[in-house]
Amino acid sequence: MKPFQILPCLIIALLILSGCNEDVYAPVAESPYPVVHCVLNKADTAHYLRLTKSFSGPVDAYAMAQNPDSLYFRHARVVAEWCGGPTEMELTHEIRRDTGIFFSQYSVLFKTTERLERGVVMHIYLPEINTEVFGSTTLMEPPVFLKPNPLLKKDLNFYDDEYVLIQWEGLKGVCETTFRFKYLEVTESGMDTCHLDWIRNSADFAILPQDLLDYFNHWIKDKRQVNYRKILGIDILVSTGNGQLADYLKFKDWSIDYIDKPYSNLINAYGIMACRADNALIDYQFNQRFIDTLVNSRLTEHLKFVRW
Repeated sequence: MKPFQILPCLIIALLILSGCNEDVYAPVAESPYPVVHCVLNKADTAHYLRLTKSFSGPVDAYAMAQNPDSLYFRHARVVAEWCGGPTEMELTHEIRRDTGIFFSQYSVLFKTTERLERGVVMHIYLPEINTEVFGSTTLMEPPVFLKPNPLLKKDLNFYDDEYVLIQWEGLKGVCETTFRFKYLEVTESGMDTCHLDWIRNSADFAILPQDLLDYFNHWIKDKRQVNYRKILGIDILVSTGNGQLADYLKFKDWSIDYIDKPYSNLINAYGIMACRADNALIDYQFNQRFIDTLVNSRLTEHLKFVRW
């Protein structure tokens, strides 16, 4: 690291460490009050921060929700400070809100395509209310697969009394493992690529063949128009987040009208700044014995899977 980079990195590290020792609960403030959502992933090619504001008043709530001035601050600026130096994030409207109660012609996001590293401190300048918002987090490395071994043959061997174990290591403040079964549905008019996800909020996922057949039987629906189905393969997807994200998911509840103490780890705002990371093993295959069982078992033969 170059000498002139050392001091900014130390400052950022101190800010992050001091901000992670305890949660920050933003005071219940009069509207408008900043609401920030920023979850960073080191592997992303673009990073986003969403900035809105709380609102209340004598006007009908639906009318306020349809007014962009009730949702967004004027002249806001966002600067990401990290060891590579300060980076001003650009205002973008490229991701629109879904249509509904809230104004949806555009949304206000801030974006950077810089490759962020290590600790990041966000500075959000709001001249409209003469306030600066601070948030900080430390970017995570992706999880590492222990089983199945990515260096070995890409088959998952399901036998009668043997588990197939999916296991990975990494920071596990909040984590999720997805077993994704991919298949084709072939009809007279063509074919569709489909998938079925089995998800567990854990870094360990042990699967018995019978359990997997039960899962397929329950979740893959019979369709008259399907002539047959073909197995394509299996993806194993893992996702994890740090303790800041875990606390936010545990304590937040934005679905109710009144929140006594909204969870926040930001200074001068409600919301969250945190990080997440993910990894994947793609296009694994079943052993032939399991494929034969899937095709012939009384439990799953009605699903019309065929051998390749």
